[in-house]
Amino acid sequence: MNKRYFGWARWLVIGSMLLLLVLPLGAQDDAAEGSTDADMSEEEEPEIPFYSSSEGFNVPILSTWVDESDNMTALFTNTDLQARIVTAAAGEGDDPTAVAADKLGITIGSEPIFTNRVNTADGTWEQRYYDEGDTHISILSKTQEGRRYVIAFIESNPDVAVYMPLIDRTWDDESALPGIEQSIESLGIATADELPEPTLGTVSLPTGEWQTATYDLDGTTVTGYGLNFGVTDYVAIAVGDNASVPDLVDAYNYTLLGGFFVTTSNVEYLYLGLAVVVIIFAVLLISMWMRWRNARRDLRTVEQLTSN
Repeated sequence: MNKRYFGWARWLVIGSMLLLLVLPLGAQDDAAEGSTDADMSEEEEPEIPFYSSSEGFNVPILSTWVDESDNMTALFTNTDLQARIVTAAAGEGDDPTAVAADKLGITIGSEPIFTNRVNTADGTWEQRYYDEGDTHISILSKTQEGRRYVIAFIESNPDVAVYMPLIDRTWDDESALPGIEQSIESLGIATADELPEPTLGTVSLPTGEWQTATYDLDGTTVTGYGLNFGVTDYVAIAVGDNASVPDLVDAYNYTLLGGFFVTTSNVEYLYLGLAVVVIIFAVLLISMWMRWRNARRDLRTVEQLTSN
């Protein structure tokens, strides 16, 4: 009986070891099949290159801009457009204006001309907009998983002032005009009563089909760009006439629309899985030890009976 039990125990241990060897091989096969499917999908759709920060966030790379990113901060520069876009992470309680100014290497000493909070598909963002002479700064920030994430746009073209607000969609029709007019009023450019009838149009950009509204305010051209994205309207306001504005609109909103996301930390699930594995093996070892002890006791009983 003792030999038969230990024979079964030996085969159980050997079977468990073989199972542990087979499972990784199966995972490799699944991974290979998955990579084949991924390769097929990559052939069908263009791949978007992403920058991944050691701080846990990811943003699309602006391939037509100069990439000056490091391992923590994404920074893209376009000297022709006199603009920069930076994405960074900081402590949850850090001031987003100070974070943006530090990453951009500038001083922001003025009060914001407009600030509020807006709900988007990926959370609530605080937005701030500044004028520093010919430099105009748009800052978005949100907190997630104990960190503050900041996206800032800065342009220094003396011929045009560009702002990139987000607007909560509170109207029913598909027009972007209400969001454009709300942005112009919020930024202090003109009140709704001061706005003349706009010239409406559309412009096709890689981020989508944007609606445009152009106003003549006492000889100054003000152009609004609007794109609906669910519960949020992405808006750009340009004060002044400059042919490069659509490029700025597309680049900045590509950072947002193209897939800014935070890599979620799943380390707690790793620890939970390891704990479950340890418990399973502990139960298995305890069970084998108890069976071994019971088998020895049965063997002693049988030996005693046979000796009598």
